[in-house]
Amino acid sequence: AAPFSPETREAALAALPSADLDLLVIGGGITGAAVARDAALRGLAVALVERIDWAAGTSSRSSKLIHGGVRYLQQGDVSLVREAAAERAVLRRIAPHLALPCRMLMPTRSRAAQAKLGLGLWTFERIAGIPADERYERWSASETLRREPTLDGTQLHGAVTFTEYLTDDARLVLDTVRGAHAAGALCANHAEVTAVEGCEVTLQDAFGGPVRRVRSRAVVNAAGPWVDVVRARARALSGARLHLTKGIHLVVRRDRLPVQHIVVMQARDRRSVFAVPHGDFTYLGTTDTDYGAPTAYPEVTSEDAAYLFEAAERTFAAPALTSADVVATWAGLRPLLHEEGKGPSEISRRDEIMEAENGLVSIAGGKLTTHRRMAERVVDLVCRRLGVTRPCRTDTVALPNGEEGPEALRRLAQEVAERLPQLRPGGAERLIALHGTGCRRLLARIAARPEAGAPLPGPSGVLGAEIEEAIDEEMALTLEDVLDRRTRLLLFDARQGLETLEAVATLAAARLGWDRTRTAAEIDGYRHLAASLRSFA
Repeated sequence: AAPFSPETREAALAALPSADLDLLVIGGGITGAAVARDAALRGLAVALVERIDWAAGTSSRSSKLIHGGVRYLQQGDVSLVREAAAERAVLRRIAPHLALPCRMLMPTRSRAAQAKLGLGLWTFERIAGIPADERYERWSASETLRREPTLDGTQLHGAVTFTEYLTDDARLVLDTVRGAHAAGALCANHAEVTAVEGCEVTLQDAFGGPVRRVRSRAVVNAAGPWVDVVRARARALSGARLHLTKGIHLVVRRDRLPVQHIVVMQARDRRSVFAVPHGDFTYLGTTDTDYGAPTAYPEVTSEDAAYLFEAAERTFAAPALTSADVVATWAGLRPLLHEEGKGPSEISRRDEIMEAENGLVSIAGGKLTTHRRMAERVVDLVCRRLGVTRPCRTDTVALPNGEEGPEALRRLAQEVAERLPQLRPGGAERLIALHGTGCRRLLARIAARPEAGAPLPGPSGVLGAEIEEAIDEEMALTLEDVLDRRTRLLLFDARQGLETLEAVATLAAARLGWDRTRTAAEIDGYRHLAASLRSFA
């Protein structure tokens, strides 16, 4: 496939008005990306458009956990347990750099509680077919404190631990979109669908240019929290409606809360929340509260933060966390289907496909873990409408950057560390987690131009080659695209990428042809965004 570059985007936009499309997908989050990839791999002529950037909404604001389905066992939903466990194994196979095993620790305060959790996990493992090396363990209080000394041991009976997977949600979306592109889909970010008339949509480029009208035999609305907005534009807003709920996360320095595992905490309302280790940081999440109209950056309130601070104070022996400890925050909106009389945490997380009389297919609900199966069901429907019979292949075709297994990635990390001694401690592992086998492209870029291997200013030591890669191979078109969803510095850098900002802006301006006014606006916009994610409403 051609590089996934700004020029590729321009070519896609130019081709869309005359393209003979089977399927147009609206929304570049994980669901839309997965639908486009599945359909393209089945040989359909596909286009995927996103109004901001790949994963700009909920899909980069999750808890970044690929759950195996334990939580669904508590609800008695055995089929969802099996599906989640199977999908976790698929992701580990097709994108091992984006499915990293990590032990989850659930502290217990009584023998009965520990026995109950153990029985539940034993049942889960039998239903889900969990491999032997990932099965649960029971720890005594002394062993729990030895392995997780951050915990408050005053009322501790012990703990139960089991394996969950960590992912980088934005990178998972990006690699899925790149998989769609590699299979032949026309993909364009920063392109908003402003009107839908049956199977014709009106498309507006966020950076100017002509308004384009695009026709397709089928249109899928996978706009996440904006699903009802798109349905309204299509005059198809009938039947089930969205019920948005907000989940927030707080990022603190790892030395402030140095957890070794994903630790389950109990919130004031008895919901389970988490403390998750992530390199030099730990993040806390998440909340589940009602939210109104969708917005690109939902606010994090003082009450949201207090909810998580209180849970941490009940769980850990360290001094209580405060707003002064927060490096960054994020909030995402869950696009659930409204169920009358149910609160946010009671609403089903199952996905639902909605078909309008004018042909628009909308998809809402669901979980990050089961996104591939959600997409498969949507594409099955589209194929039936089009009268074609082609099997899904997404469970066997590796994602771009996911072509090699965990052991090969460990060897590649050693090679990266040896060839790039300028990396900060943990830098090779950071690059593998972001790029997987794509690290070889970075090494080749630096070998051809050694100056691209120089670290940019800032505590994370990001290389110039990473910024070049983000633009040339990952369709990053703004500083926010680069620093949030490509390098993740907005959330996981002690200075939110602000010390790196000027250097990144210089590289981006030269590559993308920005003038001084555009460059200054990009810098100011990013600074404003970073500041907003360090404060509470």
